[in-house]
Amino acid sequence: MTLRSLVVGLGQVGMGYDLNHNPEQFVMSHARAFQVHSAFKLVGGVDPDADQISLFESEYGCSGYSDLTCALKELNPDVIVIATPTVNHLQTLDTILSESNPKIIICEKPLAYDLNDATKMTESCGAAGIKLFVNYMRRVDTGVIEIKNRIDSGLISPDSKGVCWYSKGLFNNGSHFLNLLQYWLGDVLNFDVIEKGRLWDDIDPEPDVRVVFEKGTILFLAAKEEHYSHYTIEIISKNGRLEYRRGGAEILWQPIIDDPTYEGYQILSLTPEIIPSELDRVQIHILDHVAKSLNGHQSSICTADEALNTLKVLDEIGKVL
Repeated sequence: MTLRSLVVGLGQVGMGYDLNHNPEQFVMSHARAFQVHSAFKLVGGVDPDADQISLFESEYGCSGYSDLTCALKELNPDVIVIATPTVNHLQTLDTILSESNPKIIICEKPLAYDLNDATKMTESCGAAGIKLFVNYMRRVDTGVIEIKNRIDSGLISPDSKGVCWYSKGLFNNGSHFLNLLQYWLGDVLNFDVIEKGRLWDDIDPEPDVRVVFEKGTILFLAAKEEHYSHYTIEIISKNGRLEYRRGGAEILWQPIIDDPTYEGYQILSLTPEIIPSELDRVQIHILDHVAKSLNGHQSSICTADEALNTLKVLDEIGKVL
């Protein structure tokens, strides 16, 4: 059985990121993922921009709509992606729930800027018996899962220290890495704001924050997106160094070796191990994990409750800014 799928919001992650790339190598948008995954069928897209609708219909050969209610009534989708601007997530969900009864909703991150709105979204889907997932996409990448397994097994030791560089807002982009580090290092125990920073796009704060997780402490530092994108994590543990570069496109691990020159000393290996990453096809993995969850199998896709926990930490940080 293939699941009828609708994308609401035809911007970059909805349709644009891989529009001009080879679909055999790049699956970075929801529309492309639904088109190529055997368990799902793309049946439509929704966007207020007529040019985006025309482009969608031309590229994917299915109907585009400017009105969400009309799309829901005509298509009766099983799976719906909410890829509208964050400020519209709750309103979009309310329309979906009033006009349809999908099995699954995949919402872009964060669920909302307001914690109360996000809580309403989670509770509404729970009451309706709908599985709500949040597209913190790095959670399903093969390299990220490998790191999680190594941390859990002790191959990468707990009690680590690290630095995370983010930009384009703590809620918008920083939340990706907070959620990822919660997945790797466990719950947030406490935090300290070091520098309040500025507001990105007059909405999203960009503070420097020291965050203590169950298995380590990470210093979040805000870079400036207008200069260039810079998303990296460096974790120093007692048995090596992890580098999560270019937003996860490159993952390097340097284990400890004996210093070949100075007897009795240990250094990091000069030849790092490359941990394979598949971010170029990450939205395919999102759907793989959705299918796993539906079939009762273990999945690392971010649930609504996990995303809500991330947002609670962001909300607490925001209160002291």
